[in-house]
Amino acid sequence: PPRLRPPPAPPPRRAREPRGAMPAVEPREIPVIGESLVVVGDGLLEEIPDRLQKAGLTPAVFVIISDRTVFGHYGSRLLAAFSLAAEGAAKPARVVTYVIEPGEPSKSRDVKAAIEDFMLESRCTRDTAIIAMGGGVVGDLSGFVASTYMRGVPVVQIPTSVMAMVDSSVGGKTAINVPAGKNLIGAFHQPRFVFADMTLLASLARREVAEGLAEAIKMGVIRDASLFDLMEKESEKMLALDQAVAAQVIYDSIRHKADVVALDEKELGLRATLNYGHTIGHAVEALMSPAMLHGECVSVGCVLEADLAARLGKLPTEAVPRIRACFEAYGLPVGMPALPEGKGVPELMGKMAVDKKNAGGKIRCTIITGIGTSIDCPQPVEREVIEAVLRDALDAASSGCPSPAKR
Repeated sequence: PPRLRPPPAPPPRRAREPRGAMPAVEPREIPVIGESLVVVGDGLLEEIPDRLQKAGLTPAVFVIISDRTVFGHYGSRLLAAFSLAAEGAAKPARVVTYVIEPGEPSKSRDVKAAIEDFMLESRCTRDTAIIAMGGGVVGDLSGFVASTYMRGVPVVQIPTSVMAMVDSSVGGKTAINVPAGKNLIGAFHQPRFVFADMTLLASLARREVAEGLAEAIKMGVIRDASLFDLMEKESEKMLALDQAVAAQVIYDSIRHKADVVALDEKELGLRATLNYGHTIGHAVEALMSPAMLHGECVSVGCVLEADLAARLGKLPTEAVPRIRACFEAYGLPVGMPALPEGKGVPELMGKMAVDKKNAGGKIRCTIITGIGTSIDCPQPVEREVIEAVLRDALDAASSGCPSPAKR
């Protein structure tokens, strides 16, 4: 694919007017595992070069990977920060940039290879660090490049979406998509730093904010009833990214994920529970992308997997409509969408058959037992039960009637 070479200092552009000035959020640090550290706060972007230098991350080359939209918003600021830091350095690092097209199609073998070829052409050795500035696509792709380039180089994540901040940038999961499914080829490669600068969320549209918050609601359902309660009560403040509420939700979501990653880095058990909603959600996404965003598909998956847990007798039935209502309050879809012509239960089950959590030929799902609690490891579920949940959801979608999860 063609490389997009950005000008040295592109003018900042915004998809929408940024929200008004708000009180600054003091930086807070969250250790993850090993040297991996998350920093959450306001105004971190310009501080990143100095923070890296003070932490001893001083490679010969920094490779900034971003997408065209994000780089247009924030690329000039990051480059200016590196230029300023270089003025006082005895041996400043070279900074090169690679800009991809936004969207899931870029999370591919071809784009990964193109980035690697660019780095080789740019004479990047193992004395290189990658900086991923963008949403989940940029973070996953850049992390995977970092995990394999010269057998592994450091990566620094600068998430610019709610989804990336609360979920994908933390914990070292990296991957690309392939025709068989999403995130099936990848590696675990912990970022040296994650800089969650909340001011970078200012240009997001409401739909983009909502789809990212699906992951925070998910975290509340499986691990933290108080987080769920907060999101249930403060949906309008969260959608407006009210500084105090958003800072607490984002911090708590990251803290919970960091705790889980520290206990189970390679997803051998407990960490796999973070995929609540993703077994069904990824199957829906495989058939509905790009019309539906990842978080929207996860929202559908969370509601249907709550229905599944209730049918298995593990979750009180009254919890299901409450979970559904919380996702609905953020404008997220909660029922099965109208699938493409000719697609139905068999195609959804086919996508679930290659889910990474599966074992022994069985589809495994995270089973929630209450709001804020879940079984520590994903459990095998009989195909007939999953098929019944999907069939009822598709019937409800076609008839316009509430699904069993709402009745």
